[in-house]
Amino acid sequence: MKKILFYSTICFCLLFILPGCTKFTDITPKGANILNRVSDLDLLLNFDYMYNGSVATTSLAFNTTAGDAFNPNDAEVLVNDIYPYVTNVTNILTGATKDLNYALVTYNETIDRKTLAVTDSRFEKMYFIINNVANIVIKNADDASGDRVKANQLKAEAYIIRAYMHYLLVNIYAKAYDPATAATDGGIPYIKEDNLLTEPNVKSTVGAVYANIIDDINAALALNSLPAVPVNNMRVGLGFAYGVQADVLLSMRNYNDALTAANASLAINSTIIDNNTFAPVGTLLFSRPILTAADNLFYASNKGTPILQTISPDLTSNFYEPGDVINSYIKPNYPSIPTAFTITGVTGANLWYYTAGTYATNTAGITTSETYLIKAECLARTQNVSAAMDIINAIRRKRIVASIYVPLSATTEAQAMAYLQKTSRTEYLFTFKNYFNIKRWNTEDAYKQTITRHVNGQTFSLRPDSPLWIFPFPQSGTNYNPNLTQNY
Repeated sequence: MKKILFYSTICFCLLFILPGCTKFTDITPKGANILNRVSDLDLLLNFDYMYNGSVATTSLAFNTTAGDAFNPNDAEVLVNDIYPYVTNVTNILTGATKDLNYALVTYNETIDRKTLAVTDSRFEKMYFIINNVANIVIKNADDASGDRVKANQLKAEAYIIRAYMHYLLVNIYAKAYDPATAATDGGIPYIKEDNLLTEPNVKSTVGAVYANIIDDINAALALNSLPAVPVNNMRVGLGFAYGVQADVLLSMRNYNDALTAANASLAINSTIIDNNTFAPVGTLLFSRPILTAADNLFYASNKGTPILQTISPDLTSNFYEPGDVINSYIKPNYPSIPTAFTITGVTGANLWYYTAGTYATNTAGITTSETYLIKAECLARTQNVSAAMDIINAIRRKRIVASIYVPLSATTEAQAMAYLQKTSRTEYLFTFKNYFNIKRWNTEDAYKQTITRHVNGQTFSLRPDSPLWIFPFPQSGTNYNPNLTQNY
């Protein structure tokens, strides 16, 4: 990947438009009119959607990299995919310090999480991207000098980035979209290019946020200017745009249109990585490159390899199928269970410690696996169960060793959904997707799930309507915007 380089004009501009990290949702970018050339806006969209912990927080480089904006760890702990990173859970369970980890591991709803959430890099950085990347491009593209075709492309990219960042934010800090209550459920501020410096941004309802997201996606596609394949997987291409559209429409239970969008995305990229090619089952080194994996539609991630992540024994036992190539053959886990226990304090847990090659997770972007599973769910929901199972089996065939793989069949939507939920759970490990999906399914009586955690002889349960499903706005936002009342 090429290093992100900014001309001196942009560097000068950024020095004036970067807001203090405590006021991301209150500030109109100043100096935006300095970016008056299409080439400048093109460079501004070269944002680094990966974690870069090596740069100083006061440097320009820090403000052009995602940092921890796409860190899903607490969401994964909530759904019992993993345990807190490099943390001894035995100490958490004693409750000596009733912090956020304690609330998430034990599903304790009495912890005052908003007082513990002083800052939140996801909230702060995603609004930073909206305000200081997407909105600047949208505001300046029409008047910027240069290639008008390119200007339209950049504006379309910015609309998709703005839509997707708001989609991530509303799913973290508000209730899942429910057609029955979306018009009144508290959401998040939707920040557009004309937001005012003098007024704190108003918190929209979940329904209004989604309406704005749809408007932005439609505006991007109407420009008819996005490339099918972008210059790299941290720029917006048409496959990602349709993937975002499919994600959003699925969340709104618009299954027919979500299916159309998923098909449009898959027509551009339908690659499924085949785990059977990796040794010891195959001959290739087990690896997944950062950014350039063939199934990435857009890469946004807080790290590469999930080194030292503790996978929940509940997930390992209940969701990996027999013969799964990664879990049963590659086994990218710490070889000594006693040593793993010393680090994690979780009996039977696997600690990811594969160092032979990079295996980069895409924690908050979109891959073809997601568009395939969106398509499968839409088919199941519209009673095309056999076609839904064909897609689920196509993924399973690439995940289970050939000598053990057996296709599954279903005759009802409920059966197909059960298989989809099981397949997606391991497919989306180390990402936000399981959290988003289970939270979404919990709005429907037919698919509500109670998460049950078994740890060292103790059992903890997370009910479908628990307030823990909604993360608190951080004080870095609420202290400066009285409209940011909590949504739980």
